[in-house]
Amino acid sequence: MMQDRARELAAINVLYPVPPRRPDAGRLNHHETASYGLLGTEYPWVTEERSAQEKAWWANLRKQVRDWSGTAIVSAEALSVVRTDAARRTIEEFGVPENTDVFITGRGLGKLLPSVWQQHVRNGHATSYDRYLRQLARQRDRGWEELEQDPKTHLWRAFALGRLAQRWAALVGPERVTLVTNPGSPADRLWHRFLEAIDLGDTSGLPAPDTATTVHSGVTAPEAEVLRAVNGNLMGEGWDRASTRKLRTQVIEEFAGREKRGPRLGVRSGFRDRVAAWSREDIDDLRESKVRIVGDIAELHYDPESEPAEPTPAEIAEAAGTAVRAAADWAPSRREAAKAK
Repeated sequence: MMQDRARELAAINVLYPVPPRRPDAGRLNHHETASYGLLGTEYPWVTEERSAQEKAWWANLRKQVRDWSGTAIVSAEALSVVRTDAARRTIEEFGVPENTDVFITGRGLGKLLPSVWQQHVRNGHATSYDRYLRQLARQRDRGWEELEQDPKTHLWRAFALGRLAQRWAALVGPERVTLVTNPGSPADRLWHRFLEAIDLGDTSGLPAPDTATTVHSGVTAPEAEVLRAVNGNLMGEGWDRASTRKLRTQVIEEFAGREKRGPRLGVRSGFRDRVAAWSREDIDDLRESKVRIVGDIAELHYDPESEPAEPTPAEIAEAAGTAVRAAADWAPSRREAAKAK
């Protein structure tokens, strides 16, 4: 949202740094890639090579912020997973820790856990939903001291909102940390809450998202199961990444056009009591953090009774049929591309 409004923000003396001219500039979402140049392998998915590629972008962003006389906004979802030393280093890079405010947007675990697994599947992974939840449970059982230090437990550093708020509050003070609860769709509700939180003055010139727009809904529960199976099969057959991504995109587009798509993805029945307990603990930690809350903290509460029904074999079969049709439609174009080579 912010990247598309950089000019409007500048008109009210607010900087949202944009990347230097480069071929992939249009795909740079927020400032995550720039932070790779600073923090590198602090992110488990970033290699030393990728970090080196982004050092110039980070240096450019840092210079823009330091040279700007007004308010500057740096936004990167990935900063939620970093450990304390990396968070401190990020703040110090801008040279004014005492003038840094931290804003966190957060969803409750009941929405977050399914959403992240679904996104993994959309990105090509084949880990089952149950295995994903079991892994998170084992990690959480290890205790917060290990979760804060182990690079591999980065998801809990982001998921546990109370601990996340406390981590940043320890660096800038709780009075400078604000958590904005994410109400879900429509998208403009979160936009207006965020503007309220950062208090930029007259923001009437900043266009809000279309009120008809909803937050990305992704794939449904039966569709996610089918897509995960597709990913696993393509990996087993040794498909190249580009072809796999193109076919997966075709399948997802076909899913979006279905009239009856089945239930949304929720928390598995065998994990609901644990997620409820985690949710209560995290909300308690958030209250104890003394950070400012914009929105309704009750929106973070997990209610097992609100979960949808789990997908039936028939619903999964229907989704599989759609995936087969999508693959059949896509196959001729793939063969033509192969001939062209």
